[in-house]
Amino acid sequence: MQRRVCLLAVPALAACVPSAEQQAAALTPTASAVASRAQQSRRFDSADQRLMMQAVIEAFQDMGFTIDESRAQHGVVVASRVQSWRTRAQTVLLPAADGRAMVLRVTFQRFRPGPGAVLAMGETLDDPALYQGFFERVAQSAFLTAHEI
Repeated sequence: MQRRVCLLAVPALAACVPSAEQQAAALTPTASAVASRAQQSRRFDSADQRLMMQAVIEAFQDMGFTIDESRAQHGVVVASRVQSWRTRAQTVLLPAADGRAMVLRVTFQRFRPGPGAVLAMGETLDDPALYQGFFERVAQSAFLTAHEI
């Protein structure tokens, strides 16, 4: 009897497997995802990772963030600030394909206490002025640090 149940369950499970087209569609970025990634990323004409990491940290501090974690060897900085809600920012700094520049990507997320304050509800912030302001501070800090001002 158990064999018959197992044999009947296998075709039912096979029907749950997505087709190749469904898998490809799930991995294809949407126009909004591409636009969001473009807003969150900037190329800087400096191949000096140490200088750029320092500029990122200084930009966060200028914006009132506290550095939670920094992994220079991986180009990662995580920072946060608490106002009426908690804002968390994460950056990844990678060498550009040509090796003469760095590409910086940042995401800002806001966390609000959930029902009963047990879980925090998070959302990625999509404010162009926030991202633009961050990148301007990074550029300014990198310039000042590079020129020892």
